[in-house]
Amino acid sequence: MRITSPDNRRVRRAVSLNARKHRDASGLYLVEGPNLIREALQENVALRTLFFLSEEELPDARILELQSLKALAETGEHPPEIILLDRICFEKIVRTGTPQGVLAVAEKSVYTEQDYFAQSGGNVLVLDRIQDPGNLGTLLRTAEAAGFSGAMLPKGCGDAYGPKAVRAAAGALFRLPLLFPDTPGNAVRMLRSHGKKIFVAVAGAHTPYYDCALTRDAAVVVGNEGNGVSEEWIRAADCMLSIPMAGRSESLNAALAGGIIMYEAFRQKLVRTHS
Repeated sequence: MRITSPDNRRVRRAVSLNARKHRDASGLYLVEGPNLIREALQENVALRTLFFLSEEELPDARILELQSLKALAETGEHPPEIILLDRICFEKIVRTGTPQGVLAVAEKSVYTEQDYFAQSGGNVLVLDRIQDPGNLGTLLRTAEAAGFSGAMLPKGCGDAYGPKAVRAAAGALFRLPLLFPDTPGNAVRMLRSHGKKIFVAVAGAHTPYYDCALTRDAAVVVGNEGNGVSEEWIRAADCMLSIPMAGRSESLNAALAGGIIMYEAFRQKLVRTHS
């Protein structure tokens, strides 16, 4: 199928997914670029639609790459609908400055509490009102790379399925289970009922992160970029930890701070495994 009108209902539906309220209502989100879409297909992410920029609009070097991607999509058990778009239609959907020629509408993965906590002893990341999509995606990417079993995003956090966060997560969304508690209180209840110890990152806390036992069953809480963690998490903390700093800065970027702590957990696990 080829679409030439930006007012086509399929185009308008895809455009709507640039807004969080439509992503929340539909359970769908956008994935852009051949690398991410190839990864989604390999991870068996459910893709509803693949939009390709028509070949006459593409540089020669990209045509073969996208043809290969199209062939991969068509061999799946549930192949997505494939649609060719004229440039005016494609650029109405895509918000990046240099479109890569392919865009997918994907279904969000949904996890129950039981599914989410199925891995015994797994560490989890908790994002407390993280707003910047780049930080959010980077934290999810790092959690997956550091071997965390999932991430919790209580109400008030930014949207993990926004286009910028999806790009920053670099495929982690396809593998890392996410849970979305409606309140911090419910998040704490779930963590407690599944044996997790809550470690809250707080600037100036007396315990340095490397003195904490983060090998297993650790819930690492990273707070809002400007205001830090909320009082609910401070009250719930089993341990408040900090990252010592030699300079005059009061705090680190949220994604960097979370990465340092998560990789300390990874390091501790490696040491324990090889000792």
